[in-house]
Amino acid sequence: MTPKATQALHANLAALDPVDLGKDMATWWRIFLFNPETGHVKMLVEQKNIIPYQGADILARVLAGDETYAPGAMFFEFENTVGVPSVPTPARDEGIEYYLSTLALSAVKDYVRVPLVVTPALSASSSDYDGNQVTFFAITAGVTGIHGKTFDSAVNSKVYGVALAATPTPTSYTQDLLFSRSYDGFDPVPKEDGYQLGGQYIIRFR
Repeated sequence: MTPKATQALHANLAALDPVDLGKDMATWWRIFLFNPETGHVKMLVEQKNIIPYQGADILARVLAGDETYAPGAMFFEFENTVGVPSVPTPARDEGIEYYLSTLALSAVKDYVRVPLVVTPALSASSSDYDGNQVTFFAITAGVTGIHGKTFDSAVNSKVYGVALAATPTPTSYTQDLLFSRSYDGFDPVPKEDGYQLGGQYIIRFR
């Protein structure tokens, strides 16, 4: 990504930060299409999420001082279809096994595992805090999902779900643990030629 594109991306996303997403919202996602040549951002959608039980395991390990369990990757779950993707109903007792086993059995579904591109950012949600809000950020790259399905506009790939995962062994996706997962409240985002998909995950402690 060029320096000009990086600067434009951050400017576009920073302009979104003041949007009032509600005092009662503690976690949410932003999904967008991003042109890596120009930094142009479009098709922004925002939605809530669930934190699976595995998320509590991750947080406890990090608070105990094990930094290897800090979130390190985002998942972009997709289906290759000319129609509307079938979207699952997530449950808190579903962990990483859904991504490793259930998606592996599908002929048209898969997920892209993307490392976080920058260090998570701290900010304050109000004057009561100095830094109670953390923002994670990633952009897709490549044209193949974890289980070998093509991720490209040529095969009508559409992202319908996102997740944030801890990566205690970054080179081994089978060791990942699930922190956040979301399908709620947004239309599937198609992969467009010349664009990558980006994700922001924000968690606010109050």
